[in-house]
Amino acid sequence: MIKTIAIDLGGVYFTKGTEIFVEKIHKSLKLPKQKIAEIFEGSQMKEGYLYRKGKLTKNQFWKLAIKKLNLSQKDIPKLQKLWHSSYKLNKSISNLTNKLRKRYLVVAFSNTIKERVDYLEKKYHFKENFDALFFSYIYKLTKFEKKFYKILLKKTHSKPGECLYIDDKLYNLKLAKSLGINTIWFKNLAQLIKDLKKRNIIKAQDL
Repeated sequence: MIKTIAIDLGGVYFTKGTEIFVEKIHKSLKLPKQKIAEIFEGSQMKEGYLYRKGKLTKNQFWKLAIKKLNLSQKDIPKLQKLWHSSYKLNKSISNLTNKLRKRYLVVAFSNTIKERVDYLEKKYHFKENFDALFFSYIYKLTKFEKKFYKILLKKTHSKPGECLYIDDKLYNLKLAKSLGINTIWFKNLAQLIKDLKKRNIIKAQDL
């Protein structure tokens, strides 16, 4: 029986902000998309990964980013705002989360950075919609590491089979699944509701 539901932020609860940001910068600066993505996305051992893991400070990250993009210090505030504002609230998922909380412990589980969390909290007050928060920069761990999932289970007092994890990235789900955690690969709201119904987590009257 499911007790805990862990929900990813970027790509599920919010839009795929980093992907949107990378596309905007690619079109604006005419730089190779792959080069921008390597800096800002969470690829292992790249700048974005180290920033999310808390291994790089905000200043250290942006110093490396503007150097690689051949930009100046004055460009940083604009880039920061553009990056964070590219994350938009998926209101339908927010509403679903609130309904799920009536019967389950619902937590946020995300590779993210403090500055983005602060920005999104100020704009959307999203933290109050979760029973607990698991952020990579706090635990100094990412979804590439089994220990992060084990902490999720320990802190929520859940066995692997009692936890359901929803994410839009398949590689994150594979690692969770290897630990015995139930998973749903998020593509859209209709598909998520269908999968939740299939698992008897929600019923028609819940919606």
